[in-house]
Amino acid sequence: MKSDTFHQDLMREVAKLYYYEDLTQDQIGEIVGLSRQKVWRVLKKAKEEGIVQIKIIEPSDKELENENQLKEKFGLKEVKITLSFQENDKILLKRVAQVAASYLRNRLDPYSTLGVAYGKTIFEIIHYLTPKKIPGLRVVQIMGGYGKLKGDVMAVELARRIAENFDGQVVYLMAPAFAKDQATRDAILSNEGVFKVLDMSKKVDIALVGIGGVLETSTLLDTGDLYDHEIEELRKKKVVGNICGNFYDETGAIIETLADKRRISISLQDLQEIPLVIGVAGGKNKFLPILGALKGRFIQALITDDLTASQLINHEK
Repeated sequence: MKSDTFHQDLMREVAKLYYYEDLTQDQIGEIVGLSRQKVWRVLKKAKEEGIVQIKIIEPSDKELENENQLKEKFGLKEVKITLSFQENDKILLKRVAQVAASYLRNRLDPYSTLGVAYGKTIFEIIHYLTPKKIPGLRVVQIMGGYGKLKGDVMAVELARRIAENFDGQVVYLMAPAFAKDQATRDAILSNEGVFKVLDMSKKVDIALVGIGGVLETSTLLDTGDLYDHEIEELRKKKVVGNICGNFYDETGAIIETLADKRRISISLQDLQEIPLVIGVAGGKNKFLPILGALKGRFIQALITDDLTASQLINHEK
């Protein structure tokens, strides 16, 4: 059996050959008598044990300056801005989701409760999570599933995957985001299990929410959850955004709508009582939804892209 010293020496030598000499993993394998796969594992282990420490020289403090400007302008607790190398909204969505995943991993504390909403960007986060054990973590679904079967399944899957990644427990809200009508909603809310989860959602330590629009490209309209007359009402009342199916205008005023009578989720008023609500959104269609959310103080932390952040900074209050 090889000694610990042997393994430490091997990791150092493999790391030197790879990072200093620029040899390929195949070449290193030939020199030290290992397969390419084993060389990769040795390099990975060297990083985990701190033998290899990577330092990236930041070009400037521009992003940090922008983050601070947004915090000061809108009274936010935290801001994370990702650099966008493409203006393609699909790519921006993935960039923002990756930053959100990293932020969430470092923000969750042992024995805390995380409330999770549903949206395209929020769902994308699960693809960039890296495992970390957080003792006593509980993940609560704070709104029902958008859409028909697919939306319901994805909302449940989102909460499950986040809880699983952090080795936590999950509490499901087994209900749609919007019931067929008010009578159906009232019947669902009379279920003790649903009522308890919604009550629990008001008491989470952190909430993770998407900031949605109400344009033709929005997730909410894509799901088919809203009726045509409800969509027309949103346009007449100049609604610009929604969080957890709750609507508001550009000034951050909460707008009451007919759809509220069918909604099964946490309210914006209850959301404002949560210590930290993290809003995640980016792309050219999200400026007004984010602006309204910031003015309404529905979120205390924002994760977005640099193009959207610049628009928000330069917008006259």
